Amino acid sequence: RIADINFKREEFVEAQNHYQTFKEMHPSHPRIDYVTYRLGLSFYNQLPSTIDRDLAVAERAILYFDEVQQSTPNSQFVGEAADHKTKALKMLAEKEFYVGTFYLKRDKFESALSRFEGLLQKYPNLGFDARALYGAAVCAVKTEHLGKAKTYYKRLTNEFSGSQEAEKARREIGNR
Repeated sequence: RIADINFKREEFVEAQNHYQTFKEMHPSHPRIDYVTYRLGLSFYNQLPSTIDRDLAVAERAILYFDEVQQSTPNSQFVGEAADHKTKALKMLAEKEFYVGTFYLKRDKFESALSRFEGLLQKYPNLGFDARALYGAAVCAVKTEHLGKAKTYYKRLTNEFSGSQEAEKARREIGNR
């Protein structure tokens, strides 16, 4: 109840600490799904409003949302946990794209390429794939990783054939 009061007051660090303590002391409590979900929400609500800040708490929130889904699959909180997890993942993906674009604009192609590749690997299907494939293809061409460039170009033009990124890639990269 103390954690809930802290949470209601938007004192999320304090709520997180109280939920964690309760979870450690009562791991088999009948409402552990609620406690775990609120623990994830406590971390989630500490996220900054913009992606240009530290998003480390997103990883912690995701861990607890995953735990709700895996440990208590019949919980009433599974759907909300999945929704919040997706939102946290999108923030992390957006930051990765932001950093990749930052490097690309400054002609730091190796650094940009690794960010776009990381985005494709760690955060697929969150709405960034076409842009990340385009960025990866461009960077691979610039760094003379022609095998990678061809792979990213093909994937972009096959999976996202009607996208702006595919059209841009056709014009700029073509059949290199």
